[in-house]
Amino acid sequence: MGKNALKSRQRVVSTLPPLLPRPQRLITRSGRFQLGEDTPILLPAGNEAVSRELRLAAESARDEIAARTGCTLAIERRARESTSGNAIQLRLDGRAAPLPRRPTARDAYRLRVRSSAIEITAPSPAGLRHGLQTLTQLTSASGRVPALDVEDQPDFRDRALMLDVSRGKVPTRETLEGLVDLCSRLRINVLMLYVEHTFAFRNHPEIGAGVSPLEAETLLAIDAYAADRGVELVPCLQSLGHMEHLLSLQRYSDLAESDRRWSISPSRPEAYRLLEDLYDEFLPLFRSKRFNANCDEPFDLGRGQSERIQPQKPPGRLFTDHVARLEQLARKHDKQLMIWADFPIAHPDQLERIDREVVLMDWWYEAEFEFNRIGRLRRRGFEVWACPGTSSWNALFPRVETSLTNVSKWADAGRRHGATGLLLTDWGDFGHYNALGVSFYAYAWAAQQAWSGEVSVGDFDRAFTRRVDGASGGQLGRLYRRLGAITDPGFSVANGSPLQYLYFDGLDRSFFLQHARLQALESCGRKLERAEHEVEALELASAGDDFLGLARQEVDWSSQALRLAIDKAETAIEYNAWRSDPALHAARDRRRLARRLTEIADRQRTQLEELERLWLARNEFSEFEKTRRRVRRSIASLRRGARRLNENHPPKPPKASELTLLNVFNEIREQFGMARR
Repeated sequence: MGKNALKSRQRVVSTLPPLLPRPQRLITRSGRFQLGEDTPILLPAGNEAVSRELRLAAESARDEIAARTGCTLAIERRARESTSGNAIQLRLDGRAAPLPRRPTARDAYRLRVRSSAIEITAPSPAGLRHGLQTLTQLTSASGRVPALDVEDQPDFRDRALMLDVSRGKVPTRETLEGLVDLCSRLRINVLMLYVEHTFAFRNHPEIGAGVSPLEAETLLAIDAYAADRGVELVPCLQSLGHMEHLLSLQRYSDLAESDRRWSISPSRPEAYRLLEDLYDEFLPLFRSKRFNANCDEPFDLGRGQSERIQPQKPPGRLFTDHVARLEQLARKHDKQLMIWADFPIAHPDQLERIDREVVLMDWWYEAEFEFNRIGRLRRRGFEVWACPGTSSWNALFPRVETSLTNVSKWADAGRRHGATGLLLTDWGDFGHYNALGVSFYAYAWAAQQAWSGEVSVGDFDRAFTRRVDGASGGQLGRLYRRLGAITDPGFSVANGSPLQYLYFDGLDRSFFLQHARLQALESCGRKLERAEHEVEALELASAGDDFLGLARQEVDWSSQALRLAIDKAETAIEYNAWRSDPALHAARDRRRLARRLTEIADRQRTQLEELERLWLARNEFSEFEKTRRRVRRSIASLRRGARRLNENHPPKPPKASELTLLNVFNEIREQFGMARR
């Protein structure tokens, strides 16, 4: 039976609860099964030891059913398969996969529900866990399960998530465990933590000093915790570009490719001694047989030391030689190398020099892109992963529509061209003030796309709200989309939401504020007002401090931050008009405007306190001070503006700015006290 046949035979009845991920094939039957206290979950029969992964899967299903129905099922095992009814029988059977020859067969399962018994059959404990997850979602509050047949198998072998833990924020162990639980719940089976410098290297303590780095003991514990829940923790350590923090340290500055201190130089033998040292400490902490060395965006490669030392080697050749050296270092630890595909694609003449054992991860994060270029890499013989993004970085709230479209198009291209993995990236550019919980909608959407593809937005909202938040209806899912659609204050900036730039911008310079347009801001305000009513109705601010409750609080904070960005920009338009023509404002108007600026400054101060509380609820202090300084800079500029108005002492109008990618990049670097590029 072909893959299309598997999907074409699906029949879903509207009375069924929404499922996440949606099964590939579901056929309803007449009747139902009634769960009761006398209904056991029967582990696969036999005398061999039951894996911890399978036992935890059964316990998780038992706990979820108990929370929904109040009925606690026993978990049992018998020497031989039970022939009696009124049980949930789990069976391991290598023939259970609908498409047994595909790499995804390990995650397949079959679920059969009849009035007398429930049977879940799968080739592996992972498949049984997935079957149990579908069963728990189908169970009503009264313990009824509709009679049906499910045949299910994911589209992608590797359904992955990468979380940035290097741009200012390092999660606590408790948060990482919660993230693993969420991944397992969504059938995301690979997790990467993006590390540039946030690890406590014993032989190189300077690298992680002062940033609350992850420690070896934490990674060992999370690796084991994840493995027990069917999630592979793949080591991820930057090994070429994006090494500015390390290369800014005196001990390593000579290894920088150029004065930008961005890429490590492949022309210095000491660079490989350093990388080998780092790998020797880092890689043994992970049981995974894969290693992501990243190597993306080495902008200055071949433009510094290498240009002088090896002038005969163009950047593409330098890159492929570097990858070959990294592959040797990874092989020492029995790891398969993974790298980002941007630089190899930019130098196609060098692709043949990359070992076909290296996995190429092709990425782009906007809604429009040449997604089918992944096919060119596949035709060259590479294993390829498709890598979309959450669009949550450089944003107070994710650009949801951009992310959904980006994920869907990458998933479609990956299916058509034979990609083995779909990796959703959640970055934290410029301080990582974007909260973990505001990305959950994108996590769930990527999980759905990686498993079985498209679903209607309405069905997904209901499934997301029920599966991730535990509530009925689709209100929370709709709220994510409403807030994510508020992005246009009259100008656009690549790779970010303009409202975020308005939130942090200093009123004096008004580098971004001068580009906001009143009509567009008013439109944003009206959209936000509708969302604010939903925030209030859902009582997000009063949610608990557990892993999912914090997500509700983070959404609430983001909605308040969006409102402040809009109000601040509208007030800045009037303030900058006064700067240009002071005669337009009488004393009464100036006092009113000064009060308005002071009120916005007070609100932003309160929001900063709440942001710090939410930050520390999930993360170490890390580099929060960078974000705090940035917000305080905005608050101080608002207060200066109020004083200027009260004194009737207008500063010069702001200097005109152009929102080119480089100008924006340098403006933010300047806000962080970093050198311009």
